[in-house]
Amino acid sequence: MTSGKSTYPLWQRIYDDLRFASRSYRKRLALSNREEAVKLHYRHICKQQLSLEHPSTLPEWTQWLKLHGDTSRWSELSDKYAVRDYVTGCGLSEHLNELYAVYDDSTEIQWEALPISFILKPNNGCHNNIVVNDKQRVNQQEIITTLRKDLETPFGLTTAEFHYLDIKPKITAEKLLQQPENPHGLIDYKLYCIGGKVRAILTCEPTKESKPIKTLLSPDWEVRDDYNPRKVQVEKVLPCPTKLSELIKAAETLAKPFPLVRVDYYIINEQPIFGEMTFTPAGGYRPYGSDYFKKEMGELLTQSIQS
Repeated sequence: MTSGKSTYPLWQRIYDDLRFASRSYRKRLALSNREEAVKLHYRHICKQQLSLEHPSTLPEWTQWLKLHGDTSRWSELSDKYAVRDYVTGCGLSEHLNELYAVYDDSTEIQWEALPISFILKPNNGCHNNIVVNDKQRVNQQEIITTLRKDLETPFGLTTAEFHYLDIKPKITAEKLLQQPENPHGLIDYKLYCIGGKVRAILTCEPTKESKPIKTLLSPDWEVRDDYNPRKVQVEKVLPCPTKLSELIKAAETLAKPFPLVRVDYYIINEQPIFGEMTFTPAGGYRPYGSDYFKKEMGELLTQSIQS
């Protein structure tokens, strides 16, 4: 495909910045004109026009899929609770984390029935999990209030990720996963799948600093300097997990029906644990990686979608 990009004049940048600054405006736009909402987000975040007629990169194709792709299962599989049935149906139930309970409202949480430590997860958003290391030492009412606010706030309106709007809000209580070898949090293995095949793996290793160490590798666990936006420090690259082949097989099983999905996994005591499926990584605007990575993934998507 030839590029359909056009210039992004300064006057439009200023106008877009003013509109984007209003969350209420973005919400109204997402409900009234999805295509314009997607274009506004893309222009504001990526600082260029969006080509829906001639998508070529990973971010452009992600926006195209939001509007023109088959998104009929995106809501179900982005739902952190409902996706468990899909994982089980794919023969991977052993990869699911232990589920203690599921609630429709935060006031339903039965604290006395839960173990000392656990994690509470709203099923319809991101970055809003609540870790409970000791239920006797937390402010339960504060947690109830926070979770209620999360459930009442429709995730996806202000990011133009419309499939999240159709998820019925729930809260799950699950086993609190821990990796003794990493006291700062869980190492996340994010497998980018295009056309049902793992094309790249992004590792996210938490540190004592605020930002995790991120590295893009090939499915053969080779560091791709051309994929990473900054020079990779070889000494900080995670060792290849012994369960790599199992991770790849599982991710490809889950991703088979879809042109693009990122499948996230953890490895706890040598056991792969499913995390989530994400159809719009970083909203489809700034997924981690170099321009070359986004271009190459875009070329693979072009081949997959047009074949």
